[in-house]
Amino acid sequence: MTRGVVLALVLIAAQPALAAPTSWQAAVTAPDRKRLAKLWEAWTRALADANGAGQAVAALGPAVVPDAATMNRDAGDPTSPPVAGTLPGPGVYRCRTITLGARADGVARRKPTMVAASAFAPCSIATRRDGLWFEQAGPAPRLGGRLYADGARMVFLGTTVLAGEMGVMAYGADPERNAVGALRAIGDGHWRLELPWPNWQANLGIVESMAG
Repeated sequence: MTRGVVLALVLIAAQPALAAPTSWQAAVTAPDRKRLAKLWEAWTRALADANGAGQAVAALGPAVVPDAATMNRDAGDPTSPPVAGTLPGPGVYRCRTITLGARADGVARRKPTMVAASAFAPCSIATRRDGLWFEQAGPAPRLGGRLYADGARMVFLGTTVLAGEMGVMAYGADPERNAVGALRAIGDGHWRLELPWPNWQANLGIVESMAG
């Protein structure tokens, strides 16, 4: 091995590892930033689609009741009242996935389901070297990814895990699998992860989480 090669290897080894982004703004892709900015529009379209399924929506409780004041806070309105409850910390929770509305550009289906909800299944928030990690443990499709502190909410950047997959794909590796959303408290020990235009079919995806 020549002296030049040895020197090059030493210099490479001495390079510091790239640190993970500490803010969601530094990590989010441009398309996902736009999706998140239009969260209120996703809520509006989803509830309009589900207008004919009033009983099904009502049965889902506060998880599908949008909070205009909270959306105003997201837009920078300082007069919005504080959020009820506190954000979740590391632990094991119960989660279910709710989808509302049917996107025109989604996967073609013979009869679109405007309101759908899975059964509750375990989910968790864990502390990792790069921050808080959220992951569903239920059947696929499910979500896994990082949570970023963002004032009265957390921003989720993750990916969709499909049937047969054991691990979670890195955010940004495949734009078709990316998931972006806002996690906020909707009560004591009760939270909602809101995902505007989740992959492939709905106008709005919701992961409802509960303690215990």
